[in-house]
Amino acid sequence: MKADLDLQTLIDREAIKELTARYAREVARGNGRGVGALYAEDGRFAAGALDYSGRANIQDFLEGVIKPGKNIPLITGHIIEIDGCDATCFSIMYTPWYRDETPGFCGEYKDKLRKVGGQWYFLERDFTFYKGRPGDV
Repeated sequence: MKADLDLQTLIDREAIKELTARYAREVARGNGRGVGALYAEDGRFAAGALDYSGRANIQDFLEGVIKPGKNIPLITGHIIEIDGCDATCFSIMYTPWYRDETPGFCGEYKDKLRKVGGQWYFLERDFTFYKGRPGDV
């Protein structure tokens, strides 16, 4: 029934938006393990010269670099396309400061997601910097 499919699509879209919000919350709290837990086991994180694959590798990397309040990612403008248990999401991220410096930086996420056991995970999170890219990232 089409109405059931539309309802499930809306539920999935909200779950994906919440996944990006949880990601931002855990980054702001400095919880690298929590951020990494949002990735699929075979997930990938890329930003600038950084490129890490596998949930454990992503968690290890993030645990070493993110600290509480170091940056506060504000994520908006979600464009989500869902195909069964796979999805893509485009969003814009801005952080007003980075390591106590202003201005921070901004860019776009191009995400691939997978639904496993009823839960959405990042399969790939690729961040492209716009203006204000920090020199050490």
